[in-house]
Order: sequence, then structure tokens, then C-alpha cells
Amino acid sequence: MSDPSLFASPLVRQAARNLRTVEWLSENNTWRFAWFCRRDFWRTRRMMAVTPDEAAAWLPALAFAVSCEKDDDVLAELARQPLPEPLPTEARPWRAALIRSWERQRAATSWGETIRLAALVRLDRRAERLPEWLVEARRAMDLEPKNRHPRLAALAGWRPRPGDGQPHRGKRGVAQAWVRFWEEAYRTPNSELDGLLAAAALLHLAEAGWLPSGPSPERLREEFRQRVQQWPMRSWEDAEILRMLLVSVPADASAPERRRQDIMAWLELTGKDVDWGKREAVWDMLAAWQRESVLERSGRGRLPEPPRLLPDLVRTLEWEQDMDVLQAMAGYVPEAAEVSAYPEAARAVVARWEALSRNDDSQIR
Repeated sequence: MSDPSLFASPLVRQAARNLRTVEWLSENNTWRFAWFCRRDFWRTRRMMAVTPDEAAAWLPALAFAVSCEKDDDVLAELARQPLPEPLPTEARPWRAALIRSWERQRAATSWGETIRLAALVRLDRRAERLPEWLVEARRAMDLEPKNRHPRLAALAGWRPRPGDGQPHRGKRGVAQAWVRFWEEAYRTPNSELDGLLAAAALLHLAEAGWLPSGPSPERLREEFRQRVQQWPMRSWEDAEILRMLLVSVPADASAPERRRQDIMAWLELTGKDVDWGKREAVWDMLAAWQRESVLERSGRGRLPEPPRLLPDLVRTLEWEQDMDVLQAMAGYVPEAAEVSAYPEAARAVVARWEALSRNDDSQIR
């Protein structure tokens, strides 16, 4: 009898190998008891440049990992794993399985519940789930600020699917209520952070065409960045909120030149005088865009050259000592064209990383 695997596609075969790898690791005692091993494994995988098919092939393994995981730090990393768009047809059942794994998660802490909600909001972008998200948003308003803001940050990351208009008939009222909820928070914020969260939520809605008479996507994108710059971060929780917001923000898709300007404006928030949490979150976002080839695509054809961030990377590596920021910067993988354009900067980056690998601080190494 023929082996059924012989008829499976390369994507299915790779997904099976990835799942078996994670299943095998889960049987290892070090893997089971050392939460940081699991976190670092998934963080390293997230920071690798992969094709959409390669990212999709990890979805079954990711669903298995979520179903087994109890540690909030590891779950936060699992919630940030790359999601290919558009998703290959063969991988759609895998995304559905991943959604079910997150739905079955039973968080033991408020932060754990926020992570679960952030993952679901990012994974399931159907407007049919808006009634559920609206209930969660209204419920969050009754929480203390330390729990309310992370919960609203998770919900602010919801983005309508490409091509989805506002729901019709019975669902339209819910969609309008969702828009009104964030518009009210935008007009009369209780704090700077409330205004920042509302700007992020409205940016996603405006880019999907859900705010025909509201602020333009261009205005909201600029305002969101300015609010990030002005917001005084005071705690580890604030840093987590910013990570959650920026992971939901895609690169400006309106025009290559505008995207280029947006990238360079964000780069200003990586300076020495900027809070470490902002530097980390922005580098993490820029690195993610680079891995998706967003920076390279911003200069195709006769349009302006894309931003080449290697020189900025070199300058920053000369003084940056924060472990979390360095870890985010390590995810920036320059394209071959960028290396060719700045060979001296590329060599300097390699030399600096080699020097950091010999640092006295074991965490930096």
C-alpha cells in the first residue's frame, strides 16, 4: 500500500516535521521545567526571516504549544508569532486549530487573560466576532487601570480583514457601536494612554474604510506615532502595552514614499534620549517589517530608494546596552541589496555583534 505522505504537499510535510519537533521537545525535562527555554525557542523562531509558506508550516506546532503552555511569559511570545497574509489555502484549518487552542486557554491571571484575548483578536479578524470584542471592551472599563489598559490594548489591535466592508443588517449596529466606543475614547480620553489606545484602534478602522467621515488614515498614523513619542512610560506594564500595540500596526500601505517617511519618523524613536521600552518596541516593529520585506518593497521601480537602516543600526549598536533593546535589534536582517549598498556598515554591524558576544554580561552574550 502506498505511503499517504508521498501525496502530501511540501507545505504539509514541513508542517508535520515542525509539529513533531515541538512534540519531541515537550518530552524533554529541561524544556518542560525551564520556561525560558521555551520562550527563547519561540522568540528565536519569530526573529528569523521566513517566507509565508514557512510561517504557515509552523501553525500546527504553534497550536500544540499553546495547548500545553501555562507560563504567561511564554504565552506572550506565542501570541506574537508571525501570521502569513494571505494564508495558503492548505493552512486555513491550521489557523482554525490555533484559534481553538487559544480559546481553550484558561488563564490563571488577569495578564494571562489579556494575552489570550490579544492572540484571538489578532488571529480572528472576522467582523462576526465584534459582539464578543465589544462586550470585552465594555467589561474592561470596570477594571482597575493596571488591568484595564492592557485589556483595551489587546482589543485595540483588532483589524478588519482586507476587503471586508462594514457588516450588513443585524451586525451593522454592533460595528457602529465598536466605532463609537473608540471614537468616544479618542475625543475625551481619561489619560494619555487612553488616547493612545483609541488612536491605534481608529487607525486600524480607518485603513479598512470604516471611518468615512472620521480622521484619515494618514492623520491617525502620524498622530499615533506622536502619541507614542509623548507618552511617559513608567513601568514594565507600560512596555508590554506598547509592544502589544506596535505588533498590531502594519507598515503604511498607501504609497511607497509615505511608507518611507513613516519608517524614518519611527526611527527617530530609537535615539539615546528615548525610553528603553520605546526603543525596544520600535526596533522590534521595524525588524518585523524588514523580515516581511516591507522596507525593501518601499522603493521599487522608479520610486525613491527604500530606507537603508544599516547605518542607523551601526550607530545605535555603538552605545546601546539594554538587553531587551539589543534583542529586538538582533531581529533586523538586512536584505542583500542593503548589504551591497553599505558594505562597510555591514562589516561594522557584524564586528559589533561579535564584540557583544564577548560581553561580561551573560544576558547580553
